[in-house]
Amino acid sequence: MSLEQGEVAPGPGGNTPGKVIGFACAWDADQAETWSGTPFRLRAALADSGPLINLGAGLPRPVQLGLKAASARWIDGRWVSMWKHGPVARRLTERRLVGQAGRGRCGAVVTIQDLGVLPVPYLVVQDLSYDVLLDHCDRTGVPHFPSLRREALERMRDRQLRVYHGAAALLPMSRWLAERLVLSGIDRSKIFAVHPGLNVPVAVDHPVPARRTGDARRLLFIGRDPQTKALDVVVEAFARLRRDLGPRIRLTVGGPPRWPFPGPVPPGVDFLGPVGRDRVARLMDTHDLFVMPSRLEGFGIAFVEALSRGLPCIGRNAFAMPEIIRPGIGGALLEGEDAGQLADVIVTTLQDDELYRRCAAEVAQIRRHYTWTRAAHQVRAAVSAVTG
Repeated sequence: MSLEQGEVAPGPGGNTPGKVIGFACAWDADQAETWSGTPFRLRAALADSGPLINLGAGLPRPVQLGLKAASARWIDGRWVSMWKHGPVARRLTERRLVGQAGRGRCGAVVTIQDLGVLPVPYLVVQDLSYDVLLDHCDRTGVPHFPSLRREALERMRDRQLRVYHGAAALLPMSRWLAERLVLSGIDRSKIFAVHPGLNVPVAVDHPVPARRTGDARRLLFIGRDPQTKALDVVVEAFARLRRDLGPRIRLTVGGPPRWPFPGPVPPGVDFLGPVGRDRVARLMDTHDLFVMPSRLEGFGIAFVEALSRGLPCIGRNAFAMPEIIRPGIGGALLEGEDAGQLADVIVTTLQDDELYRRCAAEVAQIRRHYTWTRAAHQVRAAVSAVTG
């Protein structure tokens, strides 16, 4: 569902029950792809569940381009711009949103990430915090945010905490982040964990595909950022397996725009480049194991999307991944970054018949829980809890 700025979605059936919620996001040019589609789908579900006002928080395109150019840095052979995290963009976004929210048309505002302190009760949807990034910051920066340094992160952390403390509620996307926010000094009573819905949808009655058929075992990696998602560890582990198993093991890689390592694509690797959601769904239905031991993960919706199709996963024992992947049921969790250990875990997992049976048996429950309709109802319940 697409809403213009200031337009009110009346709710299901044209009725307007419940509190009118404002929705604010600093949209990219393609709203449907902003933040991997999460805001777009949550907004549509909220509009279907009750009255909603679309607030304009995004900056004009010329301003965005100017800020992007001003903050561009050449890092690891490519231009990187963290303009959305910069102080100017933050101030302009907050000022714009305060003006929209202060017009008195909505009883509360749901913001995607920490857009600012608002004059009405506001609730913040978040997948990570700057405190988490500081936990993983070293002299080279942090995974996925190579241009951010500790001093800048500390400034952004202080501002973020100011926004958090002023919020009526925080809506972290995982129970793991909820607990991390408590460690950051946020009152537990105003934290409501809300799992996201699937961005690669699957029908309730979609059959679980047969796995581990034929002579070859097919590993799948899907991730746009190869360094953050630890593709290097996956490729090294695959090379070890390829030496031992030969053509009986294959790896499909989708997401990065180009092969990210020196030399040609290794034998046995099918490199697809960027892949759309429809193709991701087909890949998850035709592979035997999803492997992505991420170094940094906000939530890990790709794991849920794989599990919703009965595809076991290997992630890392960190962030929200243990919340999603239950060892022995949904897959396995890697400790550290040892490629040899990952290769061993892959072999053990592929041989575990009982794990595959349990993973398939969990599909119906996963599909019922990870919906945007459920997420929207939880958000509206949180709004009611903090505003009366």
